[in-house]
Amino acid sequence: MEEKKGRAVGGLRSVSRFYAVQTIYRAMMVGCPISKIINESQKHGEVIISEDISVSEADFEFFRLLLETAEKHLESIDEAISQNLSSNWKIDRLDSVMKSILRLGAAELMYLDIPPNVVFNEYIEISKSFFEKSDVAFANGLLNSILQKYPRGPGLFPGRTNE
Repeated sequence: MEEKKGRAVGGLRSVSRFYAVQTIYRAMMVGCPISKIINESQKHGEVIISEDISVSEADFEFFRLLLETAEKHLESIDEAISQNLSSNWKIDRLDSVMKSILRLGAAELMYLDIPPNVVFNEYIEISKSFFEKSDVAFANGLLNSILQKYPRGPGLFPGRTNE
């Protein structure tokens, strides 16, 4: 998968999602727990992406909810992603940015009460910031497969919240 440089566009939640993807990527690269990054961000009152990048325009509570949900349910999220990859692919083979996008998209579809069309639109736009068309289609297809296997609605999936 070939990465492209990009930036987030949209409202506060869109920006929060974009930087949540970068935060999960950072956590994977430095081997730091996501909760530690959240706590560091909270101390500063803004989303801290790295020593050089911080964003005060994000919806911090939503940013926190996304990351805490992904961290809390990482095992089941990764299982859902793995089950929807072709048999000769393993989740560890995915590009780290793609894995971050899929983890957050799956977290929203599986555990948060956010309309699926919003989740798809947001993560497809984020994918376009980093990847070529074929990889964006891959992300869309995988998230769609996850949605088909995890029905939406109150009480249909353990741990789903209405936040």
